[in-house]
Amino acid sequence: MKSDLAAPISLSRRAVVAGALSAPFLAKSAAAQGRSFRIGALSDMSGMVVDLSGPGTLTSMRIAVEDFGGTVLGLPIEIVQGDHLNKPDTGISLARRWYDDGVNAIFDVGITSVALGVQELAKDKNKAVIFISSSSADLTGKKCGPNGIHWNHNSHSQAIGVVKAAIKAGGDSWFFLTVDYAYGHTVQNDTTAMIQAAGGKVVGAAKHGFETTDFSSDLLKAQTSGAKVVALATTSVHVPNVVKQADEFGLRPKQMLAPLSMTLHDVKAMGLQTAQGLLETSTYYWDQNDESRAFAKRFFERFKRMPNMIQASAYGATLHYLNAVKAVGREDTGAIIAHMKATPVNDFMSKNARIRADGQVMRDQIILQVKTPSESKGEWDLYRVVGSLPAAESFAPADPAVCSLVKSAG
Repeated sequence: MKSDLAAPISLSRRAVVAGALSAPFLAKSAAAQGRSFRIGALSDMSGMVVDLSGPGTLTSMRIAVEDFGGTVLGLPIEIVQGDHLNKPDTGISLARRWYDDGVNAIFDVGITSVALGVQELAKDKNKAVIFISSSSADLTGKKCGPNGIHWNHNSHSQAIGVVKAAIKAGGDSWFFLTVDYAYGHTVQNDTTAMIQAAGGKVVGAAKHGFETTDFSSDLLKAQTSGAKVVALATTSVHVPNVVKQADEFGLRPKQMLAPLSMTLHDVKAMGLQTAQGLLETSTYYWDQNDESRAFAKRFFERFKRMPNMIQASAYGATLHYLNAVKAVGREDTGAIIAHMKATPVNDFMSKNARIRADGQVMRDQIILQVKTPSESKGEWDLYRVVGSLPAAESFAPADPAVCSLVKSAG
């Protein structure tokens, strides 16, 4: 990776924690000397889940700013970037400093504990936050906020396609391997409700820490449970290790593995020989159509890897926000968020997707299955599309009982 946009190792942890790496989009020094319109990319830039979003998401944001023209409201657009190190205190402190220093909107965020804190900060500081890699449905549920937009998937939409396919294949008994923090708990709860609604049952669960690398004891519990499906209610960074270790214990083919969070970079890490047959629910695949391929080509030229769903979606999120700022004509968070919600989302991922009152972007989804080695025609030819899900089936209905924004919207 030759581009500085794509090199997480160039980020200084000390600089990030102290005040965030400031990464001006414009090359001219005038952008640093005068006032700019500032947006932030807050993510894991160097840790366990760096391949999920991180520098790749930042790359997409920069392409979007380029395409937008580089200025808004007569000001140069500046992107600041920061690494929250997957630590709530670090992430929330950094977001607070950014908002206080004039950053208008924070993008990405990721880990649930940081996302929930930034949601509250955005409300208190009257600033915007656009969640890209964050997955918790609580962000549009009991922890919804007036200035938050959930741009991508959530814990419900991630699981629904995989659950439907597994149940259809006869997988009516399930065991969970769950990461032991808010995201994992939410995914397990949401997925359990889907399984039970489809006539299936959950026979057990085992929890592991975020930094766990040895899953042998959990896999033995899953194996002895006799469950037909072993659901991986964990972050995508754990999936390659879990799948490889599951194969060492001989879980497949007797038991089906069902990752509830996975991206093409996880598949790449596993290799097709190991990952073949696994299912993923997504809103984007780089080889899906001409538009998706066109963006992927531009991304690859800079990042030397194909974008996953999360990284690709940052492009549309950035443009939708900047177009709203331009339309409103002033730095007014309430008016900008209202314009974003009133304007259908049209990008290379979705057409005329609406944003609900609770902040969730309602996207149709595709169901992907990992190809066999013999089916693949190239390094990044990893999936085939095996189904689709409309947005109404992908996301749970907005609930006025848990999110006051839904009630106030009528």
